[in-house]
Amino acid sequence: MIWKKISLCVLLVISSVLSVSHSLTPSTFLTKADQTRLKNVLSTAWPLSDVITAHYAITGYKLLGEKLPEDPCKFLDSKIDKKKVETIFHATSASKTLPSCKLTTTGLQQTLDAAIAEETSMQDIYYAVASLSNLNLKIDSAKVSKVIKAVLKKDDSVGNLGYAFQIASHLTGDVLPFFERIEDVIVQADEVDGKYLQFEGGLGITATTICGVYKLAEKVGKSPALTADQAVKFTNYFLSRKFVQTVKGSSQLLEVLKVFTTNKFHIPVAVTLASNSALSDENPNIQVRITNVLGASLGPLTVTVDKVAGDAQVSLSKKAFDPVKGSDILYTLNFLTTKPLRGFYTVSINAVPSKADPKLIGNTGAQISVKVMTEVVVDGAEIGTAFLDQVSSAKSTSVAYPKDTVRLEADTHQKIFMKFTLKDKNAKSSMLAHQAFVMFVNQKTGGEVVFVAEHDSSNVYKFDLDLKSKEKDFQFASGAYDINLIVGDAVLKNPFMWKMGQVTLTFPGSPTSSGVAESPFEPKPEIKHMFREKEKTPSSLVSNTFSALCLAPFLLMFILWIKLGANLSKFPCSIFAAGFHVGLLAIFGLFVCFWMHLNIWEIEQGIPSHLGICETLCDYSFSITSQELHSV
Repeated sequence: MIWKKISLCVLLVISSVLSVSHSLTPSTFLTKADQTRLKNVLSTAWPLSDVITAHYAITGYKLLGEKLPEDPCKFLDSKIDKKKVETIFHATSASKTLPSCKLTTTGLQQTLDAAIAEETSMQDIYYAVASLSNLNLKIDSAKVSKVIKAVLKKDDSVGNLGYAFQIASHLTGDVLPFFERIEDVIVQADEVDGKYLQFEGGLGITATTICGVYKLAEKVGKSPALTADQAVKFTNYFLSRKFVQTVKGSSQLLEVLKVFTTNKFHIPVAVTLASNSALSDENPNIQVRITNVLGASLGPLTVTVDKVAGDAQVSLSKKAFDPVKGSDILYTLNFLTTKPLRGFYTVSINAVPSKADPKLIGNTGAQISVKVMTEVVVDGAEIGTAFLDQVSSAKSTSVAYPKDTVRLEADTHQKIFMKFTLKDKNAKSSMLAHQAFVMFVNQKTGGEVVFVAEHDSSNVYKFDLDLKSKEKDFQFASGAYDINLIVGDAVLKNPFMWKMGQVTLTFPGSPTSSGVAESPFEPKPEIKHMFREKEKTPSSLVSNTFSALCLAPFLLMFILWIKLGANLSKFPCSIFAAGFHVGLLAIFGLFVCFWMHLNIWEIEQGIPSHLGICETLCDYSFSITSQELHSV
């Protein structure tokens, strides 16, 4: 047991040291624009239609200090359903924020007392107790305490504990057993990115629980089991939800942020940058804004630099910010007094009131990020051409930035070379830029070809272009090209594109007859599909002759029948015999239909309606023929 206590003490010491060295602060605050946006969300509740939405809209308006569009008192009174505790809670909670709104309370005491039972959900018990408090009616604290303990014994989820804290804040007597459960709730919070804490269930459950924690803590008069860093992480989570788009969510957000400005234990301080983060000779001052999470002033503060970390050493420790005249939340400091080198810096700031206030959290070690800008110049720029087999005898031409003086000619037997140095105008030393490109622009077509300029160990940029190996990049397009040097960096206040001159390039071939490469961005010619032409068919004489030859056997058959003395006297007079021959004729008739009227496309699409008789004849012939054969 002793070793457990020792280990716990060690962990607390380590965590306290880490919290000092990595102090957390609110990442933002509720700006005027944020408050206006939330007001617009709340205004969608008018005209009022249901008591729940009305409650959250009225509460939100009051928290923003805005005037209500209309008096909702009569609406609230008319919407109370004595059988539903929920409607009583929302109506009484909304009316409590109104200065002169009295609701009809006849019979409500019995309804609310009956709702306080072990079979009731914790939420409805909270509605009942809060309604009794809103109406200044008697609360049986002993009964309520016993009931919520029994409910928690069955289900002590975060949501139930959050409502239990809210209920206990309205009770008299011993509420310490509930206060001691705060630690059990806080450890169940989910941490995100080391900056945010929230409970599963989102904004509603998290806001309800945290509001209950601080209300119960004020009831007991003790600080809740919530560290300063945890309070800041919860605050950061709520501020990350300031773009909520529902009436209920907007009201809950405003309520919990109000708690973080009025409670007696933790008041998060938002230290934010109020000026441009890019510092230069024209803009040397850092301006910070120090407020609570609702953007209100915290009173006079002494604001100093704790330390500066970044790309170079800066001696500004303990340097004080000056208050901005006419403002009680803005403070300014000339960061460039020590002439820091270009780069990025993190400034840790302490904001302390004249009289120590232990409630303030996040006001020491608050960090803001700035960057010191510089101006760059090109020094020792040279450019020239050389034959590939005579590089040693190459000659270059010096170019003075930012003039345009070079005129060159080159072909695929040559190379273009260049070298230059970038200098920091403030530090008077060479520097490297994040981006350094050489771009060739075809003066006729506007086509651009870009290459990267590489630097060596002495910070000298060198560029060599073998035209033979790069002719495909130019699409074999001969002509005049502008030579541009492009330099850019996040810490440069004068990124530039310098036209150094022009070069006439000659390539041996071109993929187009005009000698100008076809742009890949130009529209291609339209492709028109052509169907295969119909093949030539024989003349009608040939077709008719072939048809006559096909019918000749039938004519021959009738001639032979006459010569043989065929007659119909022996033809049986029965319906089946007649049907057989009719069916046979129908089959031949169908063949005629196919021959005279149908083609392969019509067969695929279905027999046309005007030839449906052919299909009917076919079916009939087959059925009659089948019956005749069956009778035989």
